[in-house]
Amino acid sequence: MKKVMLTTGGTGGHIYPALAVADRLKSKGIEVVFVGSTERMEKDLVPESGHRFIGIDISVPRGFKNIRKYLKAIKSAYRIVKEEKPDAIIGFGNYISVPVIIAGMLLRKKMYLQEQNVNIGSANKMFYKVAKMTFLAFDKTYDDIPVKSQSRFKVTGNPLRKEIDGLRYATEREKLGIKPNEKVLLITGGSLGAQEINNIVMKYWEKFCADKNLRVYWATGNNFEQLKKVLKTKKENDRIEPYFNDMLNVMAAADLIICRAGALTISEIIELEKPAIIIPYGSIKVGQYENAKVLTDYNAAYVFTRDELDDAIKKVFEIIRNDEKLKKMRIRLKPLKKPNAAEEIIASLDIWRN
Repeated sequence: MKKVMLTTGGTGGHIYPALAVADRLKSKGIEVVFVGSTERMEKDLVPESGHRFIGIDISVPRGFKNIRKYLKAIKSAYRIVKEEKPDAIIGFGNYISVPVIIAGMLLRKKMYLQEQNVNIGSANKMFYKVAKMTFLAFDKTYDDIPVKSQSRFKVTGNPLRKEIDGLRYATEREKLGIKPNEKVLLITGGSLGAQEINNIVMKYWEKFCADKNLRVYWATGNNFEQLKKVLKTKKENDRIEPYFNDMLNVMAAADLIICRAGALTISEIIELEKPAIIIPYGSIKVGQYENAKVLTDYNAAYVFTRDELDDAIKKVFEIIRNDEKLKKMRIRLKPLKKPNAAEEIIASLDIWRN
């Protein structure tokens, strides 16, 4: 049986694409082993998803103590790769993937990388020259790749959870008991939430409550307990929770989304064709703003900085009942769809020859 080793960790944005590929590899009879940190969320997510997980003790290599620990992690990764004998290794970014990638290089394994964001992350930037192929989520990433290296890259889109397949707006609304005259607004800052998004929603909460035909799904993240004390005025059908286990179903049923611009969120918006008000995290010059630009280049979303939060909420109320505007935004997302990312990645692996 052929075996593929996957490595990454730290955040869901890195882990979930790896799990999407792992699921499809497993369905094709290919053995999968996942290597990540013993301290980050992959140590729970991967086993819960039914895949074998090997943990290594690793921290960000800053300071002498952490650098020594990182070197030990490389040694551990070398032992793991040598014992497991994978036919290929796929790194999904983050510093956690680096020890396994270095070990794979030393042991002359077939190496592949996957980049979720528009901007190539540090780990993938460091190793793409030694990888057989680097799989990209967005065409726009080619702008940052030297022409002589572009043949080593392939745009596949981001691998998404298999649960997204077949989700339909009307079907999910019916399951959630949403009435035909109701508009659905999903508010989410990602798995950890977003304090500034929560704060601006609170500021306008009375206005949200005043619209009886607006149903709000608000994933608050970590500060749910703080908000719960003041959200006694919510409408009966509003759902306010730290995180929705049925997030993709809610997203499919939504008419409009307020969110960050994490790579997977952008890919899910594209796949489900969802109009969005996006408030990226971090600097306007890098990171999530570049992800959001994928949508704004097609006039398929509105993007606001942290200094424009009031304008963001005003835009929500301006377009949530403008069916023509929402329809045009959905149509503009269609050319960006890449629904078979995991299958394309697997088909590109050279694992059938020794």
